[in-house]
Formats: sequence, structure tokens, C-alpha cells
Amino acid sequence: IKGMIQEHKLRIEAGQGSILFGLDSFAEGVDLPGKFCQHVIITKLPFPVFTQPVEQAKQEWIIKQGGDPFQLLSLPMTSMKLIQACGRLLRTESDSGRITLLDARVKKQRYGRQLLQALPQYQIEHSPSLSETE
Repeated sequence: IKGMIQEHKLRIEAGQGSILFGLDSFAEGVDLPGKFCQHVIITKLPFPVFTQPVEQAKQEWIIKQGGDPFQLLSLPMTSMKLIQACGRLLRTESDSGRITLLDARVKKQRYGRQLLQALPQYQIEHSPSLSETE
């Protein structure tokens, strides 16, 4: 990844275009301030997949306590990962750009509003989905 990021920076410095495609690996720990990152596209909400025994035990414990593991475990983790992914765009006070979230669940599901409200104070614009324009 480091080599790819270095190549990206060199191309931008040279006035050439460059696009980085990354999944979870780019959601945390990547520092691309200013002109090196001007648009972050998030294709889907980063819901966790609980495959480890400890995670599954937490879910079972929440259920036994009468709680909802989706509300108490999945949503908070998703919110944190979404905030981190959006944070790739604004690394310094002078940074600006656009975040595009393509997952329609953010508009269609009740929890979508919760996730958006947890983000820093971004200006939010809703665009019609492809199915709404047909």
C-alpha cells in the first residue's frame, strides 16, 4: 500500500491525475492531506461481520440480557468505521472535498439517520438513486 500511496502523491505533485481505490485498508491510518485526497467514495456501510467466538459471545450475551445486538453492537461499530472512513478526507483544517456514500440503506433504513447524525457537521446533499430516476 505504501508504494501505491507514494506513486499517487508523485503523480499529483506532477500535475497528473490519480485515483486510489481501497477498501477497508484505506479506512484507517492513511494520511492524504490537501490535494492528495479530494473525494472519498464509500460504496457500502461498513457493517461488521461477527465471525470470531468472542464477538459471537458478545452478541449472545446482549440477547440474553434482552438487548438488540444490532442496535448495541453492530450500529456503534459501523458508526465508528464510517466516521474513520470519512476522516480520510479532512486531515487538516484547510482540507475540503466531497464524500459520496453510495449505500441506499442510509436513506431507506431508520438507522441511516442515526449514522449520518453521528458524523461531524458535514453539509449533506441527497441525490436520487438510479431506481428513483427511472
